[in-house]
Amino acid sequence: MTHQGITMAKTNKKENELLNTALKTMDNAYVLWGFKVGAAVLAEDGKTYGGCNVESWVSGLGICAERCAINHAILHGNRKIKMVALIMNADTNKEPKPCGACLQYIYDFAENPKIKILMAKAKNGRILFETVEVKSIKELLPFPFRK
Repeated sequence: MTHQGITMAKTNKKENELLNTALKTMDNAYVLWGFKVGAAVLAEDGKTYGGCNVESWVSGLGICAERCAINHAILHGNRKIKMVALIMNADTNKEPKPCGACLQYIYDFAENPKIKILMAKAKNGRILFETVEVKSIKELLPFPFRK
């Protein structure tokens, strides 16, 4: 399936669960000046952990949804992430992609450099599956910072 020249991905049951968790957590986003984002990660224990963006009027004090979800997994004893999903509202003109800081953070906790990142938009509380795009962390961050 294609949408705006991009080949859309078919998703399996686990990927759909991850996307739906991201959608649910998006409702909890605290937005002052940007737009709502929800994320979810599949952690090494097989459980899904959600996160949302939390903004502050002071630049640098907020947190992106992806890092919030990873921190949620870490809080529960997980150090490795198997998959990531993020959702944003369709009413923004932004593409649903992690920022550079989140890409590095995902890489830092990724089970391997080929883990999937599912990205999609939502409208009226529903995932627009025609917008789902799947990339690996290696595709989105070809030159990560390493020690």
